[in-house]
Amino acid sequence: MAFVLRSASSISMAKAKPVVKTQNARLSVVSRAADKEPTPASTPAPEAVKPAPPTPPPASKAVSVGDVMNFGGAAPEITNGRLVMLGFIAALGAELSSGESVLAQLGDAPMLIPATFMLFIAASIIPITKNLKPEAFGPLTPNAVLINGRAAMIGFAALLAFEATNGAALF
Repeated sequence: MAFVLRSASSISMAKAKPVVKTQNARLSVVSRAADKEPTPASTPAPEAVKPAPPTPPPASKAVSVGDVMNFGGAAPEITNGRLVMLGFIAALGAELSSGESVLAQLGDAPMLIPATFMLFIAASIIPITKNLKPEAFGPLTPNAVLINGRAAMIGFAALLAFEATNGAALF
């Protein structure tokens, strides 16, 4: 009978066949019955057993647009926040300069607004699909961008609600 103590680095006891496992850090004892008694020449000394080389980290899997845009993905809140920030500032600026409501502004530029939104969507999704980590750019930290996007969502919804109830532009 052979007894082997397995841990992060394998330790073999007397009359034990060496077993090397490095995946789990917990200790376990394995008992095995041998067909015949090993000869003293074939049994390695305890110090002769070498631990296995460390396993390489798993290769990073390519991220698809579907993975990024799923419900729990990173892109929906970032993309929607950036689009609403763009739309809110553009709508307020256009209302201040022309006095038109948001719906009237959409009618004035039916192709320009969706094209601009598609450009912002691509610019938001491409870095995420390439596994790039968001970095701070001055006061614009990744957390600040999320908070500003959420505030813009509330502001844009309030702007649309005000225009819907009053029937005219805010300014």
